[in-house]
Parts: sequence; C-alpha cells; structure tokens
Amino acid sequence: MERLIVITTPELADGYRLAGATTVAVEDAAAAQAKLTLLLDEEEGLVAVHEPWLSAFDPMVRREFERRRRPLVVALPAGGTDSAGEERGARLRSLLEHAVGYEITFDREGQQ
Repeated sequence: MERLIVITTPELADGYRLAGATTVAVEDAAAAQAKLTLLLDEEEGLVAVHEPWLSAFDPMVRREFERRRRPLVVALPAGGTDSAGEERGARLRSLLEHAVGYEITFDREGQQ
C-alpha cells in the first residue's frame, strides 16, 4: 500500500495527523532509525523523517534507504535555516522535486 508516513517528534505529530498523514511519534534519532529500519521492508510509499534525526542516522542505514526505490525516504524540514543557510521554502521545493521528479513552484498568491 502506498501512503505517506511521517516519523517526527511527539510535539509535531498531532499537526501531521491533522493533515491526514500516518504519523509515528518517537523521542529521538535512535528510535526514528529503528522505526525506519522496520518500515524499509514493509512500505511502498513515502516516508518523511524529521530532518535533524535523519542526518544523525548511522551511515550504513542511510546508504540502505538511499539505494532503494521504495519506500522513498525524504528529510522533513525542521524549520528555520540549516547550516548551509538554505531557506525552508527552498528545502521544501527540493523535497517535492525529489518526490515527484520535477520542481513545483508557486507564486505569492498560490498559483502554479
């Protein structure tokens, strides 16, 4: 079954649930890595992981999900700017481009 699963903090989980995403709330990067490892063989859709945790995963685990086509694992932006100074909007556009295969942009009034 293809679906969106969000692995995030307990504080952010309710917001994703309200948006209709299947949400897994975990306390730290180790728990997120353990959950993602289980999902790699069970899921076919998209798994979005809280960005600070994803970057803290064991490199071997990251290589494993990067080599697979399904599920597609993406970083879920945590907000603000990252260490490279990339704006949140640019990271979201990049996430969408990776997920659908092309860049989607919106003007200030929400038009494509």
